[in-house]
Amino acid sequence: MFSAMGAAGVDADEWRQAAVRWFHGEPAQRHTCAVIAERDGQVLAGAMGSLRYEMPSPVNPNGVSGLLSNVATVPEGRRQGLARACVIGVLDWFQHETEASMLELFATGEGAGLYEHLGFAVTSWPAMRMRLLR
Repeated sequence: MFSAMGAAGVDADEWRQAAVRWFHGEPAQRHTCAVIAERDGQVLAGAMGSLRYEMPSPVNPNGVSGLLSNVATVPEGRRQGLARACVIGVLDWFQHETEASMLELFATGEGAGLYEHLGFAVTSWPAMRMRLLR
C-alpha cells in the first residue's frame, strides 16, 4: 500500500518497529478499528479506521472525525471483494460504535472508485503535508 502511494522509506525498520508497538497498544484503547480478510490463516486484505478529535466546525459539527486508512490487498487476493468487505466493516464500526460525524481518506487512483461507490466525495481542499524533523 505504501509503495503504491509512492511513500519514501517503505523498507525502513524504524517505522515498522514503531507500527508493531502501536498495534500492541492502540486498538485496545477503542480509538481504532482494524478489519482483515484471511483465508487459511493468510491475511489477504485489510482496512483500518481511527478516530480524530478536533474543534467542531460546520464540516464536522461535533469535532469527532474518522480516518479510513491502510486499505490494502495482497496481489493474490485482488478482485474478490475482500478490500470492499474490510472497508464496509470499518464503516460499520464508525457508524454504530463511534461518535464520528465525518470521515476522510487518502485514496490511490486504483481505490478511488470503490470509495466513491461507498459514498466518499472528492473535496475541493487538497491535502497538504509537512514533516517535522526531530
